[in-house]
Amino acid sequence: MASMDENVLSIDLQLLELKNQNSLSPVELRQRVESIKAAAERIHYQHGLAEAMLFLAHLLWADMAYTCASRMIKQAIQLAKNEGALNLLAEAHHLCALIHSVKGRYTLALSQWLKCLKLMYSVQQENLYIDVLIGFGNLWAMDQQNEKSLSELKLALDGALRIKNQTLATKAAICLSREQLKLGFFEEALHSLKQAEANLGALDNATWQAEIYNYRARVWLALGDLERAHADCLYAWQSVSQHSDLMWAQCLTLISLAQITLAKDQNPLEYLDQATALAQQYRLKLFLSPIALIRSKYAEKQGLWHEALINFKQYRQFDLSELIQHQQQERRESNVIQFTRLIQQIEIQRQKNTANPAPTAPSTQAAMLPHNALPRYLWLQKLDSYPNAEYGIVFVRLPSKNERFSPQRKTYLLATLCRESSFFCQYSADLYAIIIPALNAEQLIEYHNN
Repeated sequence: MASMDENVLSIDLQLLELKNQNSLSPVELRQRVESIKAAAERIHYQHGLAEAMLFLAHLLWADMAYTCASRMIKQAIQLAKNEGALNLLAEAHHLCALIHSVKGRYTLALSQWLKCLKLMYSVQQENLYIDVLIGFGNLWAMDQQNEKSLSELKLALDGALRIKNQTLATKAAICLSREQLKLGFFEEALHSLKQAEANLGALDNATWQAEIYNYRARVWLALGDLERAHADCLYAWQSVSQHSDLMWAQCLTLISLAQITLAKDQNPLEYLDQATALAQQYRLKLFLSPIALIRSKYAEKQGLWHEALINFKQYRQFDLSELIQHQQQERRESNVIQFTRLIQQIEIQRQKNTANPAPTAPSTQAAMLPHNALPRYLWLQKLDSYPNAEYGIVFVRLPSKNERFSPQRKTYLLATLCRESSFFCQYSADLYAIIIPALNAEQLIEYHNN
């Protein structure tokens, strides 16, 4: 028998709490999710297990452990299919797309996002759609399609601000500022960073805080304000230097400090040596190119022309090798025609999702199920549609062992328990949930007695 902490509702509530948790470090977060995953496995709660796996996969992706993340996603996809959890499937395809994107597999990334968008025609998840827009923006940035990148990231930021999601707003604003900085839109970048800082608020995310101060420091550097640049960069360093799990942010900050130090006609090698060691130890290949370029510029200032040339060649080699790797990957994975077709299909699907919201239940099930029976993901969306209204939720357990009724007879039995405005779903293997709008205490007792 499951303990009080190991039941379906407890697992769901713990996962929901963690998704809204802003005070835990990535390591602490991962430990908590691992514990929830183990609990779901012990009680054979497949939906909770799939959700926990996707949570872990996202953390692994953030840690750049792409192989482990992909393995976790494959398992979660199979569980989600078995459960008919289209919302989890949509999230899984999005995570697959993120992994393909960072590996330069743009065609495969777009293919996964198309699957995600098709699922979101039924599963209206605005948060996930905004995250997909950020993914599109970052993909086009890597592919050097700057205007498309800015457009997607602006859409994502506007959407996040509209629904007041601080996490997504911060993420979108940081990505947008990075691209604006890269293109020389300094005033716009400062505005985006201001929005990011405002939305970061109570979020305890040292990496994002470091990014905000790093990019602002680089704006000040580009505008010639070296003192403000140095002050912001030092603040970024103080926020990440003591965190053993924030090597990416540390490397980014060390490079910024080296750039500012070089601009002040001082020796940047101490910062560059530390950044090089981190980049090599933790395989942060994207940082090797700017490190080599700064070394080349410093050697040139010292009149060490041979050393400057060697470092410049390394910079070009790192820069070009990444581009060549992406191009070779694209040639292996697909061709221009398929890539273009996917972009067109994605745009059509986005328009369809916006113009034609999905019906309240899949038409294939409508003829087989009572009108008030919903798949679990649509039932959960009903909860979201009652943000300020009173409602009640009743859970009914109908054991699958020694049952006298077929699944269809169970479904119609539950339908008779519902009020006219009520909806129910199969919440897990032998647990059903009924949502009853405007339920009062007397009605709750009546349901309990029935």
